[in-house]
Amino acid sequence: MNDFLSLFGVYIHWNSYLPFTSGDLGTTPLLIVCAMCLVGTTIINSYLKFSSLFNTIMNFAGLFAGAYVANVFARSYHIPGIDSMVMIAVAANIGMAVAALMLLFYYRNSTG
Repeated sequence: MNDFLSLFGVYIHWNSYLPFTSGDLGTTPLLIVCAMCLVGTTIINSYLKFSSLFNTIMNFAGLFAGAYVANVFARSYHIPGIDSMVMIAVAANIGMAVAALMLLFYYRNSTG
């Protein structure tokens, strides 16, 4: 595949993308994912009728787990033309969306 793309002048290093926990990019990706999880937790808590500290922590943990799993799966599916930092954010958004839907399904009796 790389040889075919090089005919068009596109050179991609497929092994350059690593999940945010690899440590190669420093702590910046982890901080970005945590900030995204905080925003997502705030959005989920706004849809719930009750909001306790335990539920907030569980929502954050669920979104963080979704972001982590999506980044692990995205390691082998790199989108051409996107650098590692943006790929981490895109994969985290996809994983957090799936996790948020699962959390809202779990809390379906408390949503209005």
